[in-house]
Amino acid sequence: MTYAVKLDVFEGPLDLLLHLISKERVNVAEVCIADVTEEYLRATAALGEVDLETASSFLVLAATLLELKSLKLLPSRTAVDPDLRLLLEERDRLLHRLVVYATFKQAAIRLGARLAENAGYHPRYAELPEDLAPSAPDVFRSLTAEKLARAAVRALTPPERPVVDTSHITRITVSLEEMVIRLKARLENEKLSSFRQLCSSARDRVEVVTALLAVLELFKDHAVDVEQESPFGEIAVRWTPRAHGAA
Repeated sequence: MTYAVKLDVFEGPLDLLLHLISKERVNVAEVCIADVTEEYLRATAALGEVDLETASSFLVLAATLLELKSLKLLPSRTAVDPDLRLLLEERDRLLHRLVVYATFKQAAIRLGARLAENAGYHPRYAELPEDLAPSAPDVFRSLTAEKLARAAVRALTPPERPVVDTSHITRITVSLEEMVIRLKARLENEKLSSFRQLCSSARDRVEVVTALLAVLELFKDHAVDVEQESPFGEIAVRWTPRAHGAA
């Protein structure tokens, strides 16, 4: 039951008072519970009779308010008892549910009043004048059950997943690590070779690029020496004895 209370520190609905107390906007120690109870008794006396749900709601709100005030008046302790902490958390959850319930109940009452006010209103349906009827297209004239079914199938059928063409992407036939091992084994045996000879068994351009990267990796690790006498000339790749001894 949501009714207004009039106190020295607050004037308004009881559920709003509890909400403000939980947010520490109103000092619960300054709230006189006796005045709240007296106003409730006067309100129920004016109504004549009160159902069980209304009385139970007030008892829960009053009990919560009384608990809040008693905890405020009790001397504070440095360490909070775990059982008391659980009770306080349960109280906060109960208070939140009460505030939410009161809010939705008030909204339902307002919506019901609006529906009752507009119950006597009815929309006006008017057909086209006969002289304008031929110019208005009848969108349902050519509609059949079969057409409606086909439209429903098109609308409800999930779209096909697009197929991405990957034929233009070159497949990697050999990794850089594999090419390094392959060239290292060959150079250890031949000692000297040209880059063209190292790529003689390459099946595509990707293997040539991978071979070049592998030569650069070996050069970075001081495993080979690379020489080119002229621009665009043959690239000589020589296995270095120091790298062979280090290996």
